[in-house]
Amino acid sequence: MDKELLETSLALVDLPDDGLTVRFYDKLFELHPEVAPMFGRDTRQQASMLRTAVISVLDHLDDAAWLTSTLGSLGRRHADWGVTEPMYGIVAEVLVATMAEIGADAWTDEMSEAWTQALTAVAGLMLAGYPESAEGAA
Repeated sequence: MDKELLETSLALVDLPDDGLTVRFYDKLFELHPEVAPMFGRDTRQQASMLRTAVISVLDHLDDAAWLTSTLGSLGRRHADWGVTEPMYGIVAEVLVATMAEIGADAWTDEMSEAWTQALTAVAGLMLAGYPESAEGAA
C-alpha cells in the first residue's frame, strides 16, 4: 500500500468538523437507505469515530500486529451490530465516491485505487475478527 498517497489524498478531502465522514453518512443513507436503521438519528458522533479510525489505521499502517488486533476487535463489535460482509463493500464504495466528490478535479483514479485497496484490506482484517457463528451470515 502506498501510505504517502493515502495520507496525501486524505489531507485533500479531510474537511473541517468531520465534513468528509458526515458527507459519507449522508451519501450512504441516500444510496443505501436499508442501512440507516443500524444508526441513530444523529450520526455526528459516528462520523467523528470513523474519521478517528481512518487516521489511526493510516498511522499504524506499518504495524501488522496493531492492525490485526484492533481491526479484529472492531470486526467482532460490527458482527454484534449485524454488519454483514457485503456491507463492507458498500461502505468502501461510498467512502471512495465521497472522497472523489470532495476532491473534485484534484482527485485521481490512482487515489481511488489506493483507497479501494486499503479499505478492502481493512475489511478483511475486520471480517477475520468475526466469531465463527457469524461467518455464515457475513
